[in-house]
Amino acid sequence: MKAQNKLNSYPMQELAPIICEFLSEGKEVIIPAKGNSMRPLVSNNKDSIVLTAYKGERLSVGDAVFYKRQGGGYVLHRIVSVDKDGGLTLMGDNQSIPEKGITAGQVIARPIAFIRGSKTISCSSKGYKRYVNFWTGSVFFRKLHQKLFYLTARALTKIKSISN
Repeated sequence: MKAQNKLNSYPMQELAPIICEFLSEGKEVIIPAKGNSMRPLVSNNKDSIVLTAYKGERLSVGDAVFYKRQGGGYVLHRIVSVDKDGGLTLMGDNQSIPEKGITAGQVIARPIAFIRGSKTISCSSKGYKRYVNFWTGSVFFRKLHQKLFYLTARALTKIKSISN
């Protein structure tokens, strides 16, 4: 866990070349979760993601992929649609605005598991597949979850400021 805490302090831009090198050698890589775009599945600086290299396999709606954006950022998001020409539309589980125009050539890796504390959630498990089916099919629930999360966070902040 100490190694993960050290990794959390490095920006993904610095970690990405090392991640890509290990993946190209056929190794699985465990990276720290950064950001909130994939919440509630993964929590920022708490959870980890086990990645394996993307080798051109067929990509489908619901698959999560680790990819490099045109601007150079590295992101883990979920495929919400695939165009006739193979173009991907992606969106984080905690987002409601899709990112269009991603190509399979930008995909670096696919997660095979998520680690939360001492629990590992396999991407091939029934529970994970149920989560993906529900989450990708429910934009309404996604927006409701976002509102409730932010209202709760604001309320807790207010309570803390009053009690101090």
